[in-house]
Amino acid sequence: MKKTVQPSHLLLATVTFAVFGLTACEKESEMDTIKDAQMCLNSAAPSGAQACVSKLASNNSPQANQLKCAAYFIQENLGTPTALIEALDQSNPSCSGCSSGSMAVISALSFPSGTAVSDAAFEVCSSSGVPVYTQISSLVQIATLAKSINASATTPDQYATAVNSIPASVLGELVQTTYASSCNSSNTSSNQGSALTEFCGELGSALSSATTTDVGECLKYKMGARATNPGNGCPNN
Repeated sequence: MKKTVQPSHLLLATVTFAVFGLTACEKESEMDTIKDAQMCLNSAAPSGAQACVSKLASNNSPQANQLKCAAYFIQENLGTPTALIEALDQSNPSCSGCSSGSMAVISALSFPSGTAVSDAAFEVCSSSGVPVYTQISSLVQIATLAKSINASATTPDQYATAVNSIPASVLGELVQTTYASSCNSSNTSSNQGSALTEFCGELGSALSSATTTDVGECLKYKMGARATNPGNGCPNN
């Protein structure tokens, strides 16, 4: 029997980060600040996650953005992006009316703090240099937008209805940004898991459409939120 992801299960994951790529020419103080933030996040409670990365506010290096990305997920009680991907793949949630596993996955991903926080998370996660962080934060953005439309949504089918109401142009822009930075052949990762592999495939298919709005409508169809193919270049399969 398939299980449903519970955010509380994700809190049990230990934050483990390796800070790579620090060059000899970087200031020792910057290196220390990143290391201190990493150590702080390793044991941070949700309420303390942002304090751990506060000294990185003006640091836009990939290493700093990886930690700032993780801080948002910890703050929102979702564990870390990497642990979340693993948990989603293991749980394999289902959606009775959906053709896409991605739609089932997003029902576990909305940020309780709302779209302002999911916007901020997507900005730093997509600048982290880690493709899976971009992909998972993109799914979070869709989930949180859906939750803003239907605050009582809890099941994948309820989320699907809400996703169908998201402005197609908004989804289209998200598709373009996510795919370009994390899903093309030069930056995909073998550790992205089945859920994110499927999501990237859906984004790539949606990009066959003519305009940004058409791309958004096609993504709705690919994710099972829309029952009929919108046309305008959207593939049937």
